Amino acid sequence: MAFKSVGRIVATKGFLIMLRERVGFLRRGVEALKMKRDQLIKEAQGLLPEIRKREKAEARFVEAYEMLRMAFAAAGPGEAKKVALLSRPMKTKMRVRSVIGVEVPEVEVEALEVRTTPSMDAAVIAAARKLADAINEMIRVANVEAKFERIASNLAETMRKVNSLEKLVIPEHEEAIRYIEESLEEEGLEEFLRVKKYRVLKRGE
Repeated sequence: MAFKSVGRIVATKGFLIMLRERVGFLRRGVEALKMKRDQLIKEAQGLLPEIRKREKAEARFVEAYEMLRMAFAAAGPGEAKKVALLSRPMKTKMRVRSVIGVEVPEVEVEALEVRTTPSMDAAVIAAARKLADAINEMIRVANVEAKFERIASNLAETMRKVNSLEKLVIPEHEEAIRYIEESLEEEGLEEFLRVKKYRVLKRGE
């Protein structure tokens, strides 16, 4: 006899002991996974308010673009070109953090600077700074979303493991244990009857 998650069954006391120990290990594993599941749920719920800020971040981008468009129209391309030439390229750094054992990518802005001179048009400067702020805000939101997606994916995987262990693997192991116990009991009874019959025949000689 065989079970999918157990394999071929050997009706021996040694195999029975091994299965009992394995069930204990699996149960401890389920408890650890449940603790991880609860922590992941708590972490994901804590991120929801930050995720809802995406709409606001997108609105800031639109506002910055409108300011930039109006400043460009009022001051002309020359002023916009000055800002572009003076500004340094945005520098970012990617790092990976571990959140409850889940690797989460995170982008950190190392440099996003708008350089100005006294001769620059004030509207162009304001628009450029508004755009820089909008970029920073969107990166913060993107980091939160990436973190949430990784946690949600790991949470789903953890829940699948818990369900599989509780509804399939452990029940099959317990059924295998009952099968071996019954087999050993039958073998013990048969051996008892054989010994009893042998003694009866021995007395009749």
